[in-house]
Amino acid sequence: MPLSSCLHRAIRIAAIVALSVCLASCVRFALRTPAKPLSPEQQQAELARVKADLQARQMRIEVLEQQIAALRKQLVQERDRRIVLEIQRKVEELRGLRAKQPLEMSYLTDAILNRLIDREIRDRGEAFGGWELFLKHFGLVPAEMNVEGFLRALYSEQVAGLYDDETKKLYLSEKFDITKTFSKMFLAHEICHALQDQHFNLTSSPIRLKNNDDRALAAAAVAEGDGMMLMTQYMAEERSWRILLELPALAMMDQKMLSSAPSFFSQSLLFPYLYGNEFMMKCMEKWGSRGRNRPFQPFPASTEQILHPEKYIGPDVDRPTEIDLARALSRRLIPRANRYENVGGEFGIRCMLADRLSQREAERAAAGWDGDALVFGGRLDGPYALAWLSVWDGENDAEEFAEALKRFFQRQRKALKTSEESGSTFWMSDKQGEIALVRDGERVACVHADTRERAERVLHATLGVKVQRVP
Repeated sequence: MPLSSCLHRAIRIAAIVALSVCLASCVRFALRTPAKPLSPEQQQAELARVKADLQARQMRIEVLEQQIAALRKQLVQERDRRIVLEIQRKVEELRGLRAKQPLEMSYLTDAILNRLIDREIRDRGEAFGGWELFLKHFGLVPAEMNVEGFLRALYSEQVAGLYDDETKKLYLSEKFDITKTFSKMFLAHEICHALQDQHFNLTSSPIRLKNNDDRALAAAAVAEGDGMMLMTQYMAEERSWRILLELPALAMMDQKMLSSAPSFFSQSLLFPYLYGNEFMMKCMEKWGSRGRNRPFQPFPASTEQILHPEKYIGPDVDRPTEIDLARALSRRLIPRANRYENVGGEFGIRCMLADRLSQREAERAAAGWDGDALVFGGRLDGPYALAWLSVWDGENDAEEFAEALKRFFQRQRKALKTSEESGSTFWMSDKQGEIALVRDGERVACVHADTRERAERVLHATLGVKVQRVP
């Protein structure tokens, strides 16, 4: 007999037993007629005995209810595993990748989700605090914002299920109704990630890079773009009128945290899905069915290649120029606290500028990017320094970016005053500190610091960095 039939039968039997116990207790109590009147002491004793009997029976009913709940949970888990296996087989067929090993499924409780978020924060170490302060110094998030708390709430709101490439598990939210058509589509997306991991080893991919968000975001765009294409295929295969019935509930899903997220966060979250899908379609137009796997070996090296697919699939691949800025900046120049090193990339620069400029201005200024590196250290209310060096395809591109960055700071920090301007060097200051912008040919240096003296020393070291352009 199938397990589901056994569980259904066990639940029915347990419910009947519970009802029988309750009825029997009531009948016996109703039929118990004393032969002669009881003394007050006997009445008290009888009442105590009946009360104890009822409490014992209530405990038995509660135990039976717990057993029924456990059986129901077991039944739901069996159903979920069966549905996951059915979806997995369909995804394997649509994606053209067979599972190399069984896919382990688990339930995503709040405790497990918090552990996964803790791991991501712990892996970044002190750099997480540096990243938060960097965002606050650039005005991309409010100074009073608790970034860690916000991210926890945001992920809790958005995550219905996920595949974790470290534990190799597919997690389903306990609040996730797997029987819904849209739920199955989302699940197909996550199962696609599991197949990607088994075939292309996502754990060792650039997605895990901690000091180059640009390259990590580009790799994530490949994985998520592939998953979005799989969702589209799955929906086309599973055409159902039920989707129409589920649309109102889908539209009413809680999106409070995402809708209130700073623009920089929301754009970064959506980038891999929206631009990744378009990028993967371009790859398939170029290479046919082979184009589905090719971007995984090797992954694109920058968001520039995602935004402009011809720079990855074209005859002249445009690889980013790498800048070793951190080595040139000693810990005496950049404060040790909250040390943060990263790469902004074309998309990161576009997002930052769009926070104060128009989308068109931001896109034009970020185009022509060829490489960058930034180093930050310090505190929000104490000594700090930021060095940011970027290189551009040409001098006109560098000049356009420098002018856009100057306008960005002027609109972002209203009290900012121009303290010095000579040729391609521009100094600004306010109570937060000093900002220097220098265009040097195809390079642009940007320095922030709490004092003019520190800013000058950091700027001198930054401009001294040799940049080896990629042919």
